[in-house]
Amino acid sequence: MSVEVDLETGKYQILDYVAVSDCGTVIHPMGLATQIKGGAVMGFGMAGLEHTVFDPQNGLPANVGLYQTKPPSYLDVPLQMDVAGVDLPDADNPLGIKGAGEPPMGAGASALLSALSDALGGHMFNRAPVTPDMIINVLAGQPNLYKPMRINSQ
Repeated sequence: MSVEVDLETGKYQILDYVAVSDCGTVIHPMGLATQIKGGAVMGFGMAGLEHTVFDPQNGLPANVGLYQTKPPSYLDVPLQMDVAGVDLPDADNPLGIKGAGEPPMGAGASALLSALSDALGGHMFNRAPVTPDMIINVLAGQPNLYKPMRINSQ
């Protein structure tokens, strides 16, 4: 994956994405491609857009609609996404197949976070989503405005 980061606004654009799934025997190539691309787009949302806020007192979500935690749209994904399946049968399954639904989501999120880290000189973010204000703070050498996550053990 490669990204282009605007150094003035902190916004970024995903330029390209390539994913290969170890999914066993590929039965339906177009279906597999759709699963990989869809999962990756969901991962891009987790990594850069979907900021869920919880009330610290009682733990209820403060986001009550999609407009408050925006999922990705066509404008948030690269124009070109290349995908493939390894197409090696799984010995533990009589059809040689494996699941291919959820792993692309984690792969898409981690690819985007890694690309942003690389674009910013190796800065490691310790929380997601990475928002433009977080990128601006890194570029300006300022500390982040958020507190480390607290664990509710009560």
